[in-house]
Amino acid sequence: MNKRQNLTIEEKFALAIQNHKKNNLQIAKKLYNETLKENPYYEGAHNNLGILLNQLGEYQKAISAYKKAIQIEPNNVAAYNNLGFVFNQLGEYQKAISSYENAIQIKPNYSNSYYNLGNVLKKLGEHQKAITSYEKAIQINPNYADVYYNLGNTLKELGESQKAQNCYKKVIQINPNHYDAYNNLGIILNELGEHKKAISSYERAIQINSNYASAYNNLGSLFNELEEHEKAKNCYEKAIQINPNYVNAHNNLGNIFKELGEHKKAKDCYEKSIKIEPGNLTSHWLSMNIFPVIYKNIEEIDRYKKNFIKTIKKVNLLLETQSKYSKKQLVNAVNSSTNFYLHYQGGDVLKLQQNYAHLIEKITQNIYQEFHKERTKNISSKNIKIGFVSSFFKNHTVCKLFKNWALKLDQKYFTRFVYYVGNKFDHTTNQIKQNVDNFFNHTDVDQLINQISKDNLDVLIYLDIGMRPIIQILSSLRLAPIQCNTWGHPVTSGFKNIDFYLSGELMEDRNSQRYYSEKLILLPNLGINYDFPNLTNIKKPNILNKSNKTIFLNLQSLFKLLPQDDHIYLDILKKNSNCFFWFINGKKNSVTSIFKERISKLFKKEGYDFERYSYFHPRCSQEEFLGLVEESDIILDSLNWSGGNTSLEAISLNKPIITYPTALMRGRHTYGILKILDIQETIAISKKNYVEIAVKLASDNKFRKSIIDKIKKNKNKLFNDVEPIKSLEEVIRKKLM
Repeated sequence: MNKRQNLTIEEKFALAIQNHKKNNLQIAKKLYNETLKENPYYEGAHNNLGILLNQLGEYQKAISAYKKAIQIEPNNVAAYNNLGFVFNQLGEYQKAISSYENAIQIKPNYSNSYYNLGNVLKKLGEHQKAITSYEKAIQINPNYADVYYNLGNTLKELGESQKAQNCYKKVIQINPNHYDAYNNLGIILNELGEHKKAISSYERAIQINSNYASAYNNLGSLFNELEEHEKAKNCYEKAIQINPNYVNAHNNLGNIFKELGEHKKAKDCYEKSIKIEPGNLTSHWLSMNIFPVIYKNIEEIDRYKKNFIKTIKKVNLLLETQSKYSKKQLVNAVNSSTNFYLHYQGGDVLKLQQNYAHLIEKITQNIYQEFHKERTKNISSKNIKIGFVSSFFKNHTVCKLFKNWALKLDQKYFTRFVYYVGNKFDHTTNQIKQNVDNFFNHTDVDQLINQISKDNLDVLIYLDIGMRPIIQILSSLRLAPIQCNTWGHPVTSGFKNIDFYLSGELMEDRNSQRYYSEKLILLPNLGINYDFPNLTNIKKPNILNKSNKTIFLNLQSLFKLLPQDDHIYLDILKKNSNCFFWFINGKKNSVTSIFKERISKLFKKEGYDFERYSYFHPRCSQEEFLGLVEESDIILDSLNWSGGNTSLEAISLNKPIITYPTALMRGRHTYGILKILDIQETIAISKKNYVEIAVKLASDNKFRKSIIDKIKKNKNKLFNDVEPIKSLEEVIRKKLM
């Protein structure tokens, strides 16, 4: 103590700084105060004491210290800058802005204050002003890595991926060990579809910082997207090992287990997330939307439906009782999953859809209030602005069914806007882009909302509500005066802002309206203009030991095949043992295994070995898929969820199809196709009759040939049907407008 008393004021101040740097904060604090006791006008000591007090969380005392420094020296740039920093931490953003502007006024080339000002403006959502401030800081100091990093983050939020990428690359050039820049560069590269480069970027971030849980999580999400599920699982588990309370990683691990058909493990992951953070809306949302891809038995269907109903109530309660969620939290929750697999349970889901839609509407009314107001019809317009929204403007079933609505509407009356919500592009995407009037592609919901609203449409048609989470946000809003749903995903939306459901008259009956929240509009025939399939490059599948028996092929995804219908295959076999059943593997081996095990048990009870009578073909290209159809003899339509695109493709190859239409439109696609072909003979009136028709087709060559002859004679009626397009034009121009 005596030694310290003998120090000059400058030496005491230097000792305070030395201890401050060594993080001996209490000693440093005492020395600063002793310095100021000797000289209350020592502005540097006031400023440094402010920094230390800020570190200790004594914010009001820090503000007082900075103000004293400024009072002593009104041109103290550092004190103004530091004062702004404290105000920013306290959320007093206007005071922070004022402090930074004062610093800049005193010293126009002070890059730190431009950087800090940019950070506050970014928080306030004033992105363009923030960008201007960051750019000014860079102009003053071209090697300011943190500015480039935050500028990159701002551009990323605005969807300017290429510019953001350039910023992150500049950060890395200045500081090759900036692992956050590598991580964010990985995110951008992934969004741009440059997956290999994204993987390298994440791996480099992890190499620099081996405990970087976020990079492991992001790398896991990329592997998941690439369907490398084991690698994804390992990444998520590593992230959780580093940070056991990492909620997003627990949720993502749950998603992997769900993909792999391990639904109990998935549920456990979501429950762990909820235990860590009881109010985490995304965890609850994921838990609500958990359904098996393949059901092991009928009882499971009811159990998961009850879980869905129960969790909807939980989420509603959360929204009513929890502290206010941010916009980001709400969007992330709704954008995490859909109730897609609920629709494959075989029953009427109108009430469930309305409850689910109401939940989404409650959330979007909170964050997009202005887009829940009615929009005025532009009844005087001679040229109608019509928009189409889909996640699948590429070589995909939805696009095959509906692309010609956008491509073939009469341009004398319609200006066509296409909004592509996906990130995969092919020759079909380019065809649409080149042949419509306006094409907009984005995967950010705010960018899509702003663009659709700005385009001031008259009519907006959603092609596939229920398939991708982002679409369920958009379709809950009022973005056009008239909004329609259709059967790209053939289920009612339940949304109040979707006015009409565009369907095909041959797929509905007089009682169909009861299954829709929208007003049902029936277009002629199937309601679509479908191109004749390209059969020029059919590839014969490599099937070892191909049976000489009658080949029954089920073209549908295994998740369309419900336990209550498995007996059909056994019943056919019992009446005609000279047959073989072909299926197509599920996306995951685990999913296929569950289906095989389920149906094998049924066969075994009756003394049959299912494996002796079945073949599962690997997932394959379109050309090989058509080859598989060509090699088969008879197509077995799935019950409850009928084939649409696949049945059309099978008909193009002259294959007879057996169908059993249900009351719901999603069980009546093939029925409508056969009605156009004037084929009543393979439309069953019961499951028993379905089996009888299958056996007759297999054993009676004359009967089968008569069906094939009818297909050959009439199949052209199915393709490039102009009547639905004409009717759609008429309906929009004269009824809806």
